[in-house]
Amino acid sequence: MLPQSRFAPLPPFAKPVPGGLTAPKGFKVAGVASGVKRKGKLDLAMLLSERPAVSAATFTSNAVAAAPVRLTRESSDCAHLQAVVVNAGNANAVTGKQGLADAARMRLLTANHLRLPVEQVAVCSTGLIGVHLPMEKIERGIAAAAAALPAGGDVAAAEDFAAAIRTTDKHAKTGALDVALPEGTVRLGFAAKGCGMISPNMATMLCFVTCDAAVSGDEWTTLLHTAVDRSFNRITVDGQESTNDTVLGFCNGASSVRPGTEGLAMLGEALDAALLALAVSIVADGEGSTRTMRLTVTGAKDQEGAEAVARAVANSPLVKTAFYGRDPNWGRIMQAIGQALGREGHTHLPAGIAYEDVVIVEEGHPADLDEDHTARLHEIMHQPEIDLTVALNGPGEEATVYFSDLTHAYVTLNAEYST
Repeated sequence: MLPQSRFAPLPPFAKPVPGGLTAPKGFKVAGVASGVKRKGKLDLAMLLSERPAVSAATFTSNAVAAAPVRLTRESSDCAHLQAVVVNAGNANAVTGKQGLADAARMRLLTANHLRLPVEQVAVCSTGLIGVHLPMEKIERGIAAAAAALPAGGDVAAAEDFAAAIRTTDKHAKTGALDVALPEGTVRLGFAAKGCGMISPNMATMLCFVTCDAAVSGDEWTTLLHTAVDRSFNRITVDGQESTNDTVLGFCNGASSVRPGTEGLAMLGEALDAALLALAVSIVADGEGSTRTMRLTVTGAKDQEGAEAVARAVANSPLVKTAFYGRDPNWGRIMQAIGQALGREGHTHLPAGIAYEDVVIVEEGHPADLDEDHTARLHEIMHQPEIDLTVALNGPGEEATVYFSDLTHAYVTLNAEYST
């Protein structure tokens, strides 16, 4: 089922249902073990729309984009994709001409097995950077996944897909929604992965969306890009932008329900909520993280300034370790605020800071906290999800970012991540 968070409530007309990516009509998926991962773990996934679809995509802005990103972005028809092949355990990033050739081989083999034009197939990879793909294993995996697709329209297949795209994730991130529109009910399906190298700017983060509504390519692109900007582009675990970030959305019209203006807005609202739930789940699963913060910055002079302050606070190791230690150390937050504003030429801009309903700094000065406020603050710092507000004394622009704490486990995991 779709991950749950108080930060991402579903609209009343959207109801969780089983099935993940296969809940919408006309989609089949598979997840198999190709041997790239050890111990027979699932590591190669495939998704197919059984009928032509409109599609939309967003990709990492990292200049060292991985071979599958470059191939798909530059030579696939990202507005009319019908299938995607994904491998985990190897990012196929910084692998030169051979990496591009390997990604192209993955696409060609998948297209041949599915009898599709190559430009209607996308390729995604996630895992270790700087290592060439073991193509013999990948090729066998593609054949096995294609052979499994005819039976891949059920919940088990969707769970296999979600498992096969994971790397260091502790749990799968998947789900589906029934969305009751005025014109009829449509479905959305989801599968995502990510927990480290997370600070998307469209971190090895992947997300796949299926939908059976009948919408135009332009409508679907607007819906998906808007939802990505409000969700995945609002999160950070470690401030690192991956070489492989990709979000792909497929919409095939198999429900025959064509939303009007109101229905389209409702579909967008459901998509926003679901992608935010997945994005927050990525933060909560951040390598070693124990809590998730929603930071809202208000009163900035412009959107860029609000964003700069939010990112400075959310990516500060000092702030993040304070939250891990359950210490409301607002001095670290104030330092990060001042650092961001100083870069914009401000010499002084009083700020207020609140943890949930407890104001801890007013107009740049410590607030007087009585015994009840202190007890409430202690309670807040032990919550798994915490609202943090920074109020700048400016014109009123806002920005929101979701971030994780920073723990010993993050250092251990990344220190032991083999190269």
